[in-house]
Order: sequence, then structure tokens, then C-alpha cells
Amino acid sequence: WKSLIRKMSTIQCRALVCLQSLVSLLDVDHLGGPAALQTLAQHLSQLLFSQPDFAEHVDFLEAISSALRALLQTMASKNISQCMTPNQLMTLCTAGIHSGNTGVRVNIVSILGITGSVLAKEDGTLETLKTIGCFLLEVATKDPSLVVAGEALDALFDVFADGKEAERASVQIKLLSALKEFQPVFKMKIRKEGRGKYSPDQLCVLDNVKMNLRRFVAYQETVEKRLTT
Repeated sequence: WKSLIRKMSTIQCRALVCLQSLVSLLDVDHLGGPAALQTLAQHLSQLLFSQPDFAEHVDFLEAISSALRALLQTMASKNISQCMTPNQLMTLCTAGIHSGNTGVRVNIVSILGITGSVLAKEDGTLETLKTIGCFLLEVATKDPSLVVAGEALDALFDVFADGKEAERASVQIKLLSALKEFQPVFKMKIRKEGRGKYSPDQLCVLDNVKMNLRRFVAYQETVEKRLTT
């Protein structure tokens, strides 16, 4: 039976990868409409949290986090309300961010960025945005992979780009001072580690993140000045 279970797990992971591709490529109408996407999001959440040890199954975690990332991105782009609760979201992220798989960690911070950018436009989300912001800052400044750190910075840009709750949250978690302190460190890491460890495409992405970080710091300076004076 153990070999059969392993084979079924492999099929499940391949199905989730196929689902990611379908969600990324097809129009919402071809996927069944908003209601079908919400039902699918609920199903994926139930599938994930029905396994208390999901963080130990790396292939499954990478496949389902990739599918969730694609699904939540599609839902956010069409203003379809998302179904994961903040507690579920942080449970997934807290478990996934300790994975040794870089792809899992990239998916985790991307999911946080997508969800946070939606919450930033809603009222009463201050505390959740502060939790998301602190989590992403921790990843950006401490993850050993520059690819993950860059994705976490991108997620921060998305979450705190707009919205009254996002502006208040950014000031309360001292986002500006943390990013100003990290900015030269990030530049130095790209210069020292870049060419030896990362592909030209990855370096191109990291250079864009570095440039966007400079712009985002300037934007946060105007936000903090407006809210604190």
C-alpha cells in the first residue's frame, strides 16, 4: 500500500501543477466564472489544511502553493473576493517559509503579496496588514536566497503601494526605516553574490527590484511625512 500511496501523491502533485497552468492561461468564464473559482479556492484550502503535516511534504507543498498563487492572482485581478482566512494564510506562510525548497518560499511570499494588496483596499484590515508587513520584512532581510528576498520586497511594494489602512500600517511597523537600513545591504548582496549564484534572468529581476526599492523608499518618505506631521 505504501508504494500505491506514493504513486497517488505523485498524481495529485501533477494534477495541481496542471491546475496552476489552467488557471494562469484561461479566462475566468472558461474556468466556470467567479463562483467556481471561489469554490476551487475553498477546496484547495480544505485539501491543504486537512493534512496537519503538510509542511513535511515538499512536493505537495510546492504544487499546491503554486496552484493557490495562480488562483489568488486571477481572483485578485478580477476583484473576486478571496476565501482564505487571515489565520489560514499565516498558518500556510509560517509553515512554508521554513521549507528548504526555494520555489515554496517564493510562492508563499507571492501569496502574501497578492492577499495583502487586496486587503489594503478594504477597511478594518490594519492589524492583518501589520502582520503581513512584519512577516515580509523578516523574509526580505533574513532569507538566504536573494530570489526569495526580492520576491518578498516585491510583495511589500504591492501591499503598501496604496490605501489608507496600508499607509497607517506602514508607519506603525516602521517600514520606511527598515527598508532604508536594508537598501545598501541588498545592493551589496547582489553585487557580491549575484554573478556566482544566479542566472542572468534572475539578476535582471533583482536589478529591477533594487530600482523599485529606491522608488518605494521615496514614496514611503512622502507617506510618513504626511501622516506624522
